[in-house]
Amino acid sequence: MEIRQAKQNDTGAIAEMIYSSGADIYDFIYQTNDKSALDYINYEFKSGRGFAGYKNVTVAVENNEVIATGCFYDGNVYNKLVIGSALNMISFYGLINFIAVLKRSLHAISVMKQPRKNELYLSNFGVSEKYRSRGIGSAVVQKKITEAKTAHYKKFILDVSVNNPKAEALYKRMGMNVTKEKKFTGKRDGFECADARQMELVLNN
Repeated sequence: MEIRQAKQNDTGAIAEMIYSSGADIYDFIYQTNDKSALDYINYEFKSGRGFAGYKNVTVAVENNEVIATGCFYDGNVYNKLVIGSALNMISFYGLINFIAVLKRSLHAISVMKQPRKNELYLSNFGVSEKYRSRGIGSAVVQKKITEAKTAHYKKFILDVSVNNPKAEALYKRMGMNVTKEKKFTGKRDGFECADARQMELVLNN
């Protein structure tokens, strides 16, 4: 298995894995009458821009197929990723629909931390269904934690849905602790999003 930065021509259920990390929030933000959240995620990945652009995605690859995804970033690049995702929304939805999508996306901040410059944050973490329970997710996260220590980051941080106790248990086994309970602030008829727990691992004092 190879763990590396994603490429635009990578194959596999990449959008589906990213979507699985928070399907409720993705649908809340990106689903419209004629476009699905998966459509948008796939568009953003191929663009290379934004939080889920391939340039910001780490993948695990086996037999030339992507089997896991994760987006890792810090406070140094956060604003650049925000701008990239906003440009993707405009080009994908059009300027009129962009405003509504942007307003909904702002609620994601309530359950997703904006990292500081010395913090490495993980989002959009997913493993292909047929490869789960094989330690692949742990291997990807551990590799990035090791890299973060070497790069002198102070903390490794993520937010996990309260509806995902299996993932929370995994992160606890890797030494992370829950530091904050976070309530999702958005309201949209027909959509319900779970609250989250912020978890962190201190890397360097």
